[in-house]
Amino acid sequence: MIDGRSVWIRVRGETMSEERATTRTAVGRGWWTRPFSNIQTNIQEIDATMDVDRVLDFIEEKGADTWLLNVGGIMSFYPTDLPFQTPVSFLKDRPSGDLIGDAVAAAHKRGIRVLARMDFSKVSTRIAGEHPEWLFKSPSGRPQIYSTLYSTCPCGDYYQKHSLEIIDEVMDRYDVGGFFVNWFRFSEFDYSRVYHGVCHCERCKAAFGAYAPSLELPDGPQHATYPNWLRFAAEVIQDLVDRLALHVAAKGKDAALIMSRESPIIYYEANNAFGRELWHHATSEAVSVYRTGMPSSSVLVNSTCFVDMPYRMAGEQPEHFAQYLLQAIARGGNPSTYLMGEPGRIPYPNVPMAGEIQNFFKANGRLYGNYRPGSTVALVRPNPLRKADPEYPAAVSEFRGLYCALKEKHIPFDVIGVELISRMAGDGNLSRYSAIILPDVNDIGAAAAASLDDYARRGGNVVLTGRGGVASDGSVELTTAPSVMQFAEQKTGMNLWATYVADYRQPDAENYRYTGDIIPVFGSYTSFVWKPNCTRLGSVLPQAPFGPPEKCYGHIGSDEPGAVSATTGGGTVLQIPWSVGRTYHEFGTTSVRDYFLRAISHLIRGPLSATLPEQVELIAGRVDDGMLIHLINQSGARRKSFGPHIPIAGGSIRVRGGTGQPRLLVSAMSPPTRLEGDELIIELPSLDLFEVVHVNTLS
Repeated sequence: MIDGRSVWIRVRGETMSEERATTRTAVGRGWWTRPFSNIQTNIQEIDATMDVDRVLDFIEEKGADTWLLNVGGIMSFYPTDLPFQTPVSFLKDRPSGDLIGDAVAAAHKRGIRVLARMDFSKVSTRIAGEHPEWLFKSPSGRPQIYSTLYSTCPCGDYYQKHSLEIIDEVMDRYDVGGFFVNWFRFSEFDYSRVYHGVCHCERCKAAFGAYAPSLELPDGPQHATYPNWLRFAAEVIQDLVDRLALHVAAKGKDAALIMSRESPIIYYEANNAFGRELWHHATSEAVSVYRTGMPSSSVLVNSTCFVDMPYRMAGEQPEHFAQYLLQAIARGGNPSTYLMGEPGRIPYPNVPMAGEIQNFFKANGRLYGNYRPGSTVALVRPNPLRKADPEYPAAVSEFRGLYCALKEKHIPFDVIGVELISRMAGDGNLSRYSAIILPDVNDIGAAAAASLDDYARRGGNVVLTGRGGVASDGSVELTTAPSVMQFAEQKTGMNLWATYVADYRQPDAENYRYTGDIIPVFGSYTSFVWKPNCTRLGSVLPQAPFGPPEKCYGHIGSDEPGAVSATTGGGTVLQIPWSVGRTYHEFGTTSVRDYFLRAISHLIRGPLSATLPEQVELIAGRVDDGMLIHLINQSGARRKSFGPHIPIAGGSIRVRGGTGQPRLLVSAMSPPTRLEGDELIIELPSLDLFEVVHVNTLS
């Protein structure tokens, strides 16, 4: 019997990290370590009678070699013998009575792998009545019911025990290449986005009590212990993912678990949704974090053909959909197209574009086979598991502002997760970067801080913005930072209105005459005690009246710096004590962006630069004989989507150490080149939606 306390005990302490390391070793050498391209048909009950050969014709036409298909869990599309599954009633109208058997047999004849989509998040009314102890229970004691289905709890036996039995039944009957498990999380929300709260079943009460004996189980995001519960929930889920991954691997059938957590194949769903701000680079960001921090895992980017769950028949704008696939392959992910139902039933307008991109990926599979992150600058992403922390939204805004600053000036960079820094250091994967930028992420922890200190002492450069690398008590986590401690309350909001930074001397400020760019400070500014022998860069023009215009003057300078730099060993740590990224994210004025890039320009040593419009995203990666450089036309960016793009004429790329004749893989051209010193300059033709440049390098 698995009780709530044992659920938590199993995932705590050293055994968890040891099991995760074992998982990576045990399942890291399968078919998924080579490039693959996928189609998901998320089918409905009525599709149980579909023509599998016609579906496979569609899959081959779109350049895919794997097929993600609903198999079991909520409903089984095969004749199950397990009492806790519910077979689809329409199977009786299929001659064989077994959609999965027919699909696997037909796919294998064509060399296509079938991947099994499972969903353990809900059970039927019958099963719920037989096993109420498996169910989600709201803080008020109610079950969660949606379309007659009852939500289950990950701490219960259905997840913890019987999910493995369902997987065993499928693997014993069918030669599938992997398992994707949908909605693998605690169900705080239902499909209608109604909030039901944190699960309060007996298992959850006992498990959280073992995790945090002195803390109360929260009821929702407003509760003081909700951030603690989020971390608890993440570890419960990751533990179960680890066990499932090892369980699948133990079968010895060249199959892998596919999950949105760390697993052999990491699942990322690229989608849009009404009611939330669109982050145009979400796919690129996510795939980069996985490929830099979890290089032994493959990444499947399942790109959604429809605009949102409530509108599953409304096709996404084709140019927006294309960005999912292009950002995926540019960062080292495997592309996938996700459509509802049997292909052809719903007229999605983005399917032709999906076929073009996935066929391009297939045609260049040899190059993508060893494609890996290739930038020398790293931008640290805040930990999504801390989304309930009050500081998290500001850190995300800071990150996004700096992301756009680097992207718009074509400075190649990778995204790394703050939670993965110490692992990357241990694996030797931080040393390839000339600079690591930590944007207003505080409380990074002793292990990450020590890793960045060691990186700086060995010659790396670290850039801190806002309260990056500062603990909650005001102490500075990095011993290599130029600051010693925070000594005053952080200035925020209206306390910063009409505050500026000048990066040039202002000798005539007392007469209210200024020179150079005057940079607005928005979001936060933190005062620190600075170490001696540091270099101060620019100064703050402190707050003065900003209205009415007759009284709008008085900025005469201060001792507060705009940035401070310190050398340590062979490296440099630059600290910008204000939210320069958030200011750019909110204001969008290029003077803010350019101030930041000037401040870090001497710390960024990269082999690549470009002369291109800001609307082109440049993403660089390494292959065995050189570099693949992806150029993505984002001129169609809109507030909530990407629309039709405008062809962009000309431009050039400089590659230090470039040699030979580059190839343009999309347009199949050999572009004009010339040498200037040790740089190969590649002249580009007009750019349509995207181009990929393959260039040989000396190292």
